Amino acid sequence: MRLSALLKDPLTHFLAAGALLFMIASVAAPDGDEAKAIVVDREALLSHVQFRSKAFEPGAAEALLDGMSDDARAKLVKDYVREEALDREAIALGLDAGDYVIRQRRVQKAEFLAEAAAKTPDLTAKEVAAFYAANKDLYRSPAAATATHVFVSAKDRSRAEAKAAAAALLEQLRADGARFEDATRYGERFLFHKNYVDRTDDYIRSQLGDEIAAAVFDPATALQEWRGPFSSDYGEHLILVTARTPSRLAPLAEIEDVVRADAAEERRQAAIDDAIDKIIARYRVIDRLEGGGG
Repeated sequence: MRLSALLKDPLTHFLAAGALLFMIASVAAPDGDEAKAIVVDREALLSHVQFRSKAFEPGAAEALLDGMSDDARAKLVKDYVREEALDREAIALGLDAGDYVIRQRRVQKAEFLAEAAAKTPDLTAKEVAAFYAANKDLYRSPAAATATHVFVSAKDRSRAEAKAAAAALLEQLRADGARFEDATRYGERFLFHKNYVDRTDDYIRSQLGDEIAAAVFDPATALQEWRGPFSSDYGEHLILVTARTPSRLAPLAEIEDVVRADAAEERRQAAIDDAIDKIIARYRVIDRLEGGGG
């Protein structure tokens, strides 16, 4: 869209006016004690819980509230105060209406205006490097392995019988010189996959269990050699590991654009949260819950 057309767009006018009202409201909020007070009591929280869950069942809401831990209740109070403060801010900006759905829309609009007012400077190379150093796990690819297995079920035989059958099958695999692609010719049908190509520890563990995952990723388990038996919840397994790829941290120079975008998003969100916290700080919270302060 051209600049001239953008300046004529009514939406542009609305957002500009809204941002101006937001900044004016931020420095010229009313001083009245009652206008600034947010009362947190049982009735308010019960109403908040029901509207938030879209389930208007007072008994269920009371049970949920009464069963909350101190930390969960504190988070609920924080969420309620945040919503109430933003709702009042939206009303002060003339965005008010009469039902909860519109209230949520007002909150979203107030959040949008807070975001528009939360300008952040461009990141320096030093700041990007600091973000990368503090968040290296975000840019580390997990270790992976390629393996196959031959399965002997323990469903219709004892575990000892399954182990014995698997041990005999292991000798056959070795005698036949069975390769990765030959595994489907041996053993019994398994619930999940036969072959695992470039899969992580978590993935293999979720299907084959702890013992087999540990063996697959253990450097002592020789590559290109049938090993076992190893047990799972389903039976006994013989495994052939053909490759392992260690975990790798991508260097900053390789992914600098990605890291810069992530760091900028974190800074942007922090600026939005700070702007909203300043709105909330203009209200005095009166906590009338049992054991609460205020």
